[in-house]
Amino acid sequence: MSERQNAFTIKTNQLSDEVYDVLAKHAKSRKLGDYISSLILQDIHRTPAKQSVTGRRAEELLEHINNELKELKQLAQTNVLQREQIIVDDKLTENRQVKEGKVADLEKVSGSLDDDDLEEYNDF
Repeated sequence: MSERQNAFTIKTNQLSDEVYDVLAKHAKSRKLGDYISSLILQDIHRTPAKQSVTGRRAEELLEHINNELKELKQLAQTNVLQREQIIVDDKLTENRQVKEGKVADLEKVSGSLDDDDLEEYNDF
């Protein structure tokens, strides 16, 4: 690494006291440049790795969501087919049911029994 004489001045009122104290500690030990350089290098080297991990994680989540959606669609189609079958079965059942009719008026009964008919029941 080459020695440079460039100096940077940070002018901001947005530094917290905690950050300012850390910077002041490194400045007093004359290691502020090294400290800032190491932070920047960490950020440079860590960013692509984080992005690839984040990208892979996003792809995994997207694949999981797509699989869940496929399962939901299949479940919905199954439910629709089952409901349609129930409707068809209900219509078939309705067609097979005995329809309600009129009640017969049995007050006037006509008919007779022959003696031959009674012989079958002589055991009683």
